[in-house]
Amino acid sequence: MIAKRATMEDVKIKVLIWGEPGSGKSRFALTFPKPLVIDLEKSTAWYAKEFDFYKAEIDKSRKETKNATILTKTIIDEIISGEYRGEIETLIIDPITDLLDNIETLCIGDYEKMINKKVSELNQLEKTKWYAFRRDKTREMLDMIIQLPVNIVWVARSKNMWDKKDGKMQPIGKTFDGLDIIEYLPDLVLQLESDSIYVKKSRIGKIEKIEEKTWDGIMKAVVDEKNKTLSTREEVEGLRNFIKTPGEVKDIFKKKKEAV
Repeated sequence: MIAKRATMEDVKIKVLIWGEPGSGKSRFALTFPKPLVIDLEKSTAWYAKEFDFYKAEIDKSRKETKNATILTKTIIDEIISGEYRGEIETLIIDPITDLLDNIETLCIGDYEKMINKKVSELNQLEKTKWYAFRRDKTREMLDMIIQLPVNIVWVARSKNMWDKKDGKMQPIGKTFDGLDIIEYLPDLVLQLESDSIYVKKSRIGKIEKIEEKTWDGIMKAVVDEKNKTLSTREEVEGLRNFIKTPGEVKDIFKKKKEAV
């Protein structure tokens, strides 16, 4: 039998954290339980006295760590083989931007060899096939990551969003620096500023705010939301003992909302 009954023990969280330099992205990620960070900027050693964590960095002198893609695949294989059993509960990729850029670079080389033509020379139809090739190769790596039995944290830089305004292209806001697919995979997408956290997406309840940049801050927000949901359900069940129709339930909640 392949399927099994779901339990909360199966739950692992996937989080995308993005923001400007200095907003606290890496430090926030390192507050997650028992982290291993694939450090593509070689910057997390500064936190070694504050946090207990494993780190992996690119070393071009070794074939299994010579670029971001191969390093990530090596760490995935080590986790699957049990080399960190009991030692890590969270995999951090910091920044995911660099991993995606490296995957694209390798894809360009492979695709140009396959079609014997430069990607920059492709016509529109040929570009569509190239985009599909790049998407599939990127998704292969991302699927390997999200299948791991650990929490996943993707740290991303921010970039400007551009649109035409007053007849010329201008920045109209900020977003994360990475392929769009990265936004669809996480359970939480958090935009960080120096003094604020903005919840841009949540699959784990209607979390309106996280008050501190820590794992405990996320867990507190989740628990608060679950408690709020339970209280609402209990209130509805209590009302059903006294109210005959669903319409009357709606009327009471409408009046309650208006009163607030």
